[in-house]
Amino acid sequence: MNLKTEFFLAKRYLRPKRSAVSIISCISVVGVLLGVAVLIVVLSVMTGFTDLMREKLLTVGAHVQIDNAYYKTIQPDKAVDALKAHNARPAAIVSAPALLQFRKQLLPKHIMGVYPEQIDKQMNITKMLVDGTFRLKKNEIVISQYISRQLGIRVGHKVMLHSPEKLLKLVDFKQNNQVSMKKTDEVYLPAEFTVAGIYSLGKRDFDMSVMFIGLDDADDLFLFDWGMATTVYGWIDDPDEIDALARQLMDELPGTRIRTWKQLNENLLNVLMVEKNMMFFLLVFIVLVAAFSITNTLITMVFQKTREIGLLKALGASSGTVMRIFILQGMFVGLIGSVLGTLTGLMIVYWRNNILHFASRVFGLELFPAEFYYFDGLPAKIITGDVAIVVVVTIVLCTVGGIIPAWRAATLDPAKALRNE
Repeated sequence: MNLKTEFFLAKRYLRPKRSAVSIISCISVVGVLLGVAVLIVVLSVMTGFTDLMREKLLTVGAHVQIDNAYYKTIQPDKAVDALKAHNARPAAIVSAPALLQFRKQLLPKHIMGVYPEQIDKQMNITKMLVDGTFRLKKNEIVISQYISRQLGIRVGHKVMLHSPEKLLKLVDFKQNNQVSMKKTDEVYLPAEFTVAGIYSLGKRDFDMSVMFIGLDDADDLFLFDWGMATTVYGWIDDPDEIDALARQLMDELPGTRIRTWKQLNENLLNVLMVEKNMMFFLLVFIVLVAAFSITNTLITMVFQKTREIGLLKALGASSGTVMRIFILQGMFVGLIGSVLGTLTGLMIVYWRNNILHFASRVFGLELFPAEFYYFDGLPAKIITGDVAIVVVVTIVLCTVGGIIPAWRAATLDPAKALRNE
């Protein structure tokens, strides 16, 4: 027999008939379909989550950060000049916690003192504004939409900022760990700012806490010397090439600490990669279960087709031919299940947020809370290589699942098979 005949017989045995075997065959295909669909959806979501997290990290942070490990502040001029010499885009930053007061409400937040013309080129705050401007004139502040809704603040409102440095000047710390109020003629007054703009970057943890003021105002607020910064940010065209720049800056700026975005977010990015690999490893077992189901189906079919197998071998079919027929059956089930599973997975990925919102309404649960995952929607990105790996692994497992029944069929004695039937 030629390969064309083997393909014909393998497809013929898969044709649905009104028997238990045909039902089990359909169940096997559905098992493969579900396994492939789940794998594609999970890998796409994990890839999309990782890529979006990376994008947001690069949006709200710098490619490289230069600061002093032993002092709060740094003179930014040398670091800025060094970054410019390497065609990097620098920005001096004052980054520190502060207490935000609006009327009688007080909340701990994080202040970024910046020169708006420097930071806006990289973070595009102006494009992210939902109201107001990002000019940061003297005593102007730009807050996030989250903070605006949290406290009911609008553009034009006055807010107060309390800095830890000023508050600590009111307290006297003694050696026995006791504290007392300092006796001083100085009057403490918080800094008053006018809300000039409201932004929304779409990264929940950043939006929940960060507010922008001018760098000079930040120096005054935190009692730093004029023109000082806590960090100098730097950006380059390709963030993946930042390690080479960091090594050069270490030689040129002794006494400073150089950290890249990869180092600052190393643990998070590694965890996301490990989670993706582990999810793939665990979910492959769904396909493996489907492969066992295929094995069970083909074993049943071998016993059902004993007479036909005996007749084929009596007519001259070799054991290899019979074996290939049943192996091809397993491959066909894997192929059909993979195609249908891929289409199903792609549709689920496309309508993922609609499905998520529908499930949330039905079950009354927030299935993707933004305060935990920092994104407003479920991210996903389909990688052709991931889909190809899923399909290939599925077809291989299903094909391997047909080896045992194929070997059983190949070892049948035609005379005994026909006599018993």
